[in-house]
Amino acid sequence: MPRTRRLGLAIAAVPLVAALSGCSVVAAFTPHVEPAIYDTAKDLTAANNTAIGSTAFVPDDATVIRIDYDTQTGEAIMTYTSPTLLRPNVCTGTAATPKPTIQDSWWPVSGIPAQGSTCPGKWIAFPIGQQVYAIRPATK
Repeated sequence: MPRTRRLGLAIAAVPLVAALSGCSVVAAFTPHVEPAIYDTAKDLTAANNTAIGSTAFVPDDATVIRIDYDTQTGEAIMTYTSPTLLRPNVCTGTAATPKPTIQDSWWPVSGIPAQGSTCPGKWIAFPIGQQVYAIRPATK
């Protein structure tokens, strides 16, 4: 009986360890989804990651930029903090905010507006407070 209990506790601890590891949980379960994190917009620009498309809408004051992108479909989600929200005069128009198939712990579960701003790189962005979220639907 004690052996069964230890096994149960070990299995129950796996999600907690994954959550506390600092790694993106999404990458652990879907290996074709790549996570990236940048401290500043300058770091994002310097990385020149062509897999995520244009990020010209991200303002210079953006910090803690998180991106998950699917290497098979081209879909991506992003978030960052910025008092500016979006770079002025870059996103032109609106579009329905699609529900991403990629999920991560930082993606909002509620408060997502029906419409977002259409931005370069096929991104659709929307703010919640000073946090901006963006999704690029699958391209492949």
